[in-house]
Amino acid sequence: MGAVTVAIVKRQVLGGVARSVLADVTFSGTYTAGGDTYTPSQFGMSTVNAIFPQAAVGSATTAYVLAPDIPNNKLRLMASAAAGTAPTETATAGQTGTVARVLVIGDHPYV
Repeated sequence: MGAVTVAIVKRQVLGGVARSVLADVTFSGTYTAGGDTYTPSQFGMSTVNAIFPQAAVGSATTAYVLAPDIPNNKLRLMASAAAGTAPTETATAGQTGTVARVLVIGDHPYV
């Protein structure tokens, strides 16, 4: 199991009492079933309450749906084998070129 790397694009993109960041997440070269791990501190937070992803681009011909697993601090990559089929987790280990932009909300005092 690998760990993602995070590049913060913008901090506090939303108003309110919670923290929020817009970040580019790059997946590891050792991606395994269950997803790559992250830590809240990578986003400048002590807790992550929600992650809103955009599609993750793996290459010019590959895209994934990002599935956050908030309780386990993991991000999973889901893909569909053919049109009209449900996405399943990718089995491709080398994901170093896969980047997803995410909106992360955390440190909410009332959650």
